[in-house]
Amino acid sequence: MKRFLLLTLLCVLLSSCTSAILVDIEKANVSPKFSKATVTRVAVIGFDKNVDVHYNTAIIADKFTAELVDGQLFNIMDRNDIDKIITEVGFQQKASGTGLLDEQTKKRLQAMGADSVLTGKLIKYRQIERGDSILLSEAQLVAKLLRIETGEVLWSAEIAERSKIDGKKEAVSAEVLLSDIITKMSKPLKSEGMMKKIGKNINFLKN
Repeated sequence: MKRFLLLTLLCVLLSSCTSAILVDIEKANVSPKFSKATVTRVAVIGFDKNVDVHYNTAIIADKFTAELVDGQLFNIMDRNDIDKIITEVGFQQKASGTGLLDEQTKKRLQAMGADSVLTGKLIKYRQIERGDSILLSEAQLVAKLLRIETGEVLWSAEIAERSKIDGKKEAVSAEVLLSDIITKMSKPLKSEGMMKKIGKNINFLKN
């Protein structure tokens, strides 16, 4: 009984530190054409964002790269090499979210051994503060894994999270929400078993 009371007290103390993360949207799709054989090297390129979002989306690409660099499914192209290609060809980030890479960018990425790109769009990123306290935070991200040659979507995910102040419990920051979203999205991209599980339990993409 004492042990139960101690555990309960610990949970209360931990929960009082910060407000819970509320998941508004969490969905993923995988194409039956996705396989370890067809996706061997991925370039994490620029993410687009809505016009009312104020955030440096290059950070998203860096976070995904850090999450996926030790994955089992495929290799990740070095970010320095990607940045060099983007600078040289004048790559337009807005086209990446739809898979419409220009021919020069495609050829350069393929020449570096990449067969797929990971990109997407930051739909929402905001934080309301009062003094030093965070009252409300929200983040929503869409990510896609695309075949460079065809622009075909092999995997996609969308997650939206929010946090709000609850009594004395301050909301977590939008940055924490976004990092949590990227970690969740990256998990199936690191394990063939998890990717197959998504394929079995979620409707396949209709390309």
